[in-house]
Amino acid sequence: MEIMMSIDHAHILKFDLNLLVAFDALMSERNVTRAAQRIGTSQSALSHNLGRLRALLSDELFVRSARGIEPTPRAQELAETVSGILCTIQSRLIEPEQFDPATDERTFTLGMTDYLESLLMPPLLASVREQAPHVDFVIRSLDQDYPTDLLDNGEIDLAIGKVETGNELHKRRKLWSERYVILSNPETTGGSGTIDLEAFLATPQAVIVSKDGRCRLVDEVLAERGLKRRAAVTTPHLFTLPILVRDTHVIAAVPASFARAWAPVFGLAISPGPVDIPPYDISLGWHTSSDRNAGHVWLRQQVLAALEPVRAKVLEANAGSDIALIAAE
Repeated sequence: MEIMMSIDHAHILKFDLNLLVAFDALMSERNVTRAAQRIGTSQSALSHNLGRLRALLSDELFVRSARGIEPTPRAQELAETVSGILCTIQSRLIEPEQFDPATDERTFTLGMTDYLESLLMPPLLASVREQAPHVDFVIRSLDQDYPTDLLDNGEIDLAIGKVETGNELHKRRKLWSERYVILSNPETTGGSGTIDLEAFLATPQAVIVSKDGRCRLVDEVLAERGLKRRAAVTTPHLFTLPILVRDTHVIAAVPASFARAWAPVFGLAISPGPVDIPPYDISLGWHTSSDRNAGHVWLRQQVLAALEPVRAKVLEANAGSDIALIAAE
């Protein structure tokens, strides 16, 4: 039998909810002025609440630095718990707002790569225009390694892509698994398009990178084997790769579904990767605080419905233990 912890109501009364709100705002902004603006209070009131928290927790919590304020180890330890408490209060206790797609005016911000945008937005816009004529969308470029940062900061409503770094503050629904194949110009690879390991490492490549300048999945697999490829050009834009492969002497590792769609258009060949690069999941991700929000629930339903026919094509492109060589048409 599970033993429930006894609640010290008198002690908990000291923890005014406003103290937790102030703490969470300071953790997010790392600046007293911006944190006060974020929660709609004055700097003096925020500083007062911070003083109360310091006394209650016997820790400085935040210290001044050249960039503003920095959390102490104790504050970093508490951050996730405090954020989780506030998310639970917002999603479980506060009455969810109502949403009528036929009449409500609302703008949703979606984070995704340019390729996923091309798959999702045409069917999503076509569907939404009929159901919700006053709903608009803003697209944010998604850094695939850090999508949850944008969710935590409220900069996007949904993340669509490699949403793998979340915790209990994030919800995730897998859409499909994607794997890498090699795009090449058969005119520069001897006509067959086959890329073996020696050619893969020796041939200059066009490489998709995140904001920190790395293509984590491919380069980490190579590094584990003591190998390194040559990145002749790095870019955050997937759609430039077929042009670069067609017009220059480079190859590119790209998602299989992208390769299947665009290789015939640019007269390119597709080859299996010469090293075993594990597939990665493409998922729909959102913050826990939005889980029961009526507008967000409706939005997620629309996104999933719009991606359903797309998903079938992507699964077909990624089917099988190894992709067959597709010569350029």
